[in-house]
Formats: sequence, C-alpha cells, structure tokens
Amino acid sequence: MRRFAWLALAAVVPLVVTSLEACSEDRPGPMQQKKTTSGAGGGSLFDAGLAGGPPSLDAPGLCGNELHQVVFDAPNLYFVLDRSGSMAAPVAGDTAYDVVRAAMLSLVKHLGALVRVGAAIFPGISLGDTCAPGEEVFAVTQGDPVQPNGTEGPVTTALRFATKVAPSGGTPTSATLEVLLPTLAALPGRTIVLLATDGAPNCNSEASCGLDECQAYLEGYCDPNVNCCLPGGTAGPLNCVDRPATVAAVEAIHALGIDVYVIGIPGSDLYSGVLDAMATAGGTAHSQFPLYVKVDDLATLEPTFAAIAAAAITCEFTLSDPPTDKGLTNVYLDGTVVPYDPANGWTWVGDDRVWLHGDACSLLKTGGAVNVQIVSGCPTELPQ
Repeated sequence: MRRFAWLALAAVVPLVVTSLEACSEDRPGPMQQKKTTSGAGGGSLFDAGLAGGPPSLDAPGLCGNELHQVVFDAPNLYFVLDRSGSMAAPVAGDTAYDVVRAAMLSLVKHLGALVRVGAAIFPGISLGDTCAPGEEVFAVTQGDPVQPNGTEGPVTTALRFATKVAPSGGTPTSATLEVLLPTLAALPGRTIVLLATDGAPNCNSEASCGLDECQAYLEGYCDPNVNCCLPGGTAGPLNCVDRPATVAAVEAIHALGIDVYVIGIPGSDLYSGVLDAMATAGGTAHSQFPLYVKVDDLATLEPTFAAIAAAAITCEFTLSDPPTDKGLTNVYLDGTVVPYDPANGWTWVGDDRVWLHGDACSLLKTGGAVNVQIVSGCPTELPQ
C-alpha cells in the first residue's frame, strides 16, 4: 500500500503531528488534497489558515491511509523586559518600552506554534517600591496556530495584555533573575532568555561603587566632586551599577543550560562593560566588542529577536512510525516539494528522523513556512 504522509505542526510540546498515505507522482500536491478539521495526533494545528489534519479516509486519489506521529520540540523563548522609568523615553510617538514590547509581540505572532513563549517584567508592580524584584506576567505557553488572514491569536493577545504596563522605577536585574531562577529551571525542553534593557542593573542596597560605576554621577545627576552613591549620599548604593550580583544571577541561569541573550537598546551604551560581562556569563558573548547584543535602532529590534529565536528552533523531525520505504518519501513546505539534498533540502538521519538543511531549514526557522508535510508513496524528489 502506498502512503500519503500529512504533517502539520500541533500546538503542544513535544509537538505531535500526523501523517497519511497517498498514491502516485501525478497526484496534486498535499496541500491541494481534501482536509479534515483536526489532526489524528490531536491538538490545535497551524497550516496557514487551512483546515488542519490529514485527508479523510474517502478523499479522492488516496489508496488508503495510515497515520504516523512526528515529534517536534518547540523551544521556550522567555522574554525579560526592562520597564524602568528610563524606558518611558519617547520613540516615534510611543515609549521605548512599548516599542520593545511590540517587537516581541510581532515575533511571537509570526513564529506561531514553532515556539513557546513566556515573559517577565522588572521592576515588579508594587506600590511604593520602585526597586521591587521583577515578576513573571505570562507563563510559558505554546504559540498560536497561524491564524487566518494574519490575525492575532489568543496566546499573542494574552501576552499583549499581560505585558501592558507603564514604565516606572529602577532596574533590579539581579533580584529579578534570582526570583525567576526556579521557574526557568522547571521548564521542559530548550529555553533561551532574551533580556532587553536600556541601561545598567541597579537597586541593590548592598552594592558599593566608586564614581566609575555610580550611575547618578555618570549620568550627571550629582556633584562631580562627591561620590553620591556612598551610603548616606544623595543617590546612595541603590544607584551603583549592580555588577557582581547581576553577573552571578546570569551565571546561575546559564548553569541550567539556558543561554541568556543581553539586548541593549539605545541608551545602554554608557554601560557596555557590565552588559558585556552579563553576556559572557550568559554564554552568548560575541567574538568581538560589544559582546552583548547592541541595538542602535529600535526598528531593527524585531529582526534581532528573530535571529536569536532562529538559532533555537530545530529543523529536526522524529517519526515515531516512519515509512517502511525511505526511497518513496518527500517533504513539502507549504505545499512546495523540497528536494532530497544535504545542502538546501532534507535528508534522513537514521531510520526515523528527517532533517532540513540550508535554505529549507532557514525558511522554517524564520517562520517563512508554516506547514510541513511528509509524503510517502512516490519516488523521492532529487535536485534538478
């Protein structure tokens, strides 16, 4: 019996997708076949607005169908957003915080169920405490199936409302990361943290510093002849750059196997030293200075986020019930056949894994393809 294998990415982790059998080379592409409304593997599917799941048993052109399950591990993208008072700086009629938040939301909407997403803000919402440790406002959740007509799905909408806060307060980075550590440690699968900030960590009453790391002095808010960050000074220790504690907190997260990307938006240049140290502690330092992810133009922030996310998205699919004849298998991305090619197509790894390579992998990682299909029953397509 020849096979038609239908794969659509499901909104669960591990991602369960289904496959089905088909007949001959001259049949229409898989996306042209009749579809049912749900996949045999269960869960909510995303397929560019089409009805999800395999063709029904009586779909024309099929000689029978046998369902398979494929596992796709969606990574956890965990955003830690600085909402300190300086993030209220106006940017094109908005605040810097809202521009950062919009870039995050656009990426999450675009990637859909390729990722799981969570978010925390700092400082936390605590009346009268401008240095309250940050808090998780959105627990890690599978991204939305891609919505019809490019509309926003319920997960992205919920993330939008959860992060809708006004910029205010200090920058308690170390205390925030310490609070988040148990939450991050408990997450299944691969996790990366994207920490976006416009300045240096502070808010540690136990900190001490000279003028070289007194933020009030560096930013021109105190007498240049007096260290105003000393205890009892006009700024006090809360305005010291909280370097040791923050670097240690980042190291503790990285020790869990979690990469921490430190993203400095405009305004952070003055504190490149501590941001470089944080990036090094997080396992993401560049090979040359600046070591952190420096964003000079907020218009480039979304592609910056996207490049980081792409590195975490896998191009590997494990078939728990693989075809018996690997030579009669094809892979489709959004209805277009991908050749069997180790450079820019796909290959088998062992008997039960399919890997995308080169251009095909890049298309998936960037959300350029939202529907993956594996078709068995026809000779494998080779590069022309």
